[in-house]
Amino acid sequence: MPVSVDEKCLRLTGDDGTSGTLLGMRCTECGIVVFGPATFCQSCSSPALEEIELATGGVLYSYTIVRVPPPGWPGPVPYVLGEVELPEGPHVLAEVIECTHDALQVGMPMTLALQPVSMPDVPGSERVVYKWRPAM
Repeated sequence: MPVSVDEKCLRLTGDDGTSGTLLGMRCTECGIVVFGPATFCQSCSSPALEEIELATGGVLYSYTIVRVPPPGWPGPVPYVLGEVELPEGPHVLAEVIECTHDALQVGMPMTLALQPVSMPDVPGSERVVYKWRPAM
């Protein structure tokens, strides 16, 4: 059974780990939405938050090409780290896949992609992570 990289941010909905949804919190006082867990609203400081499922698509807000990865990075280098703005308002950072560097454009539509990732030489380390890919 696949395991989410972070069950507070990514809920897997399929048995094979290829489908899921990002999770966020919405303030019931002011309506602000954030990605991931929160204990109080970042806008009005209210503790009145409810968990919501976020959209699986958005637009590329910004990106950078990472040439020096963090220690233990299991993927290819260089890679693209993209900031995608979701329709609900939050911005979510994740690797952009299936897109050449010269094809990247701020404002291009992106869709959620889930992939299994393992740490080399670490048995049982496989986790399903969220990434972005250009929307078809």
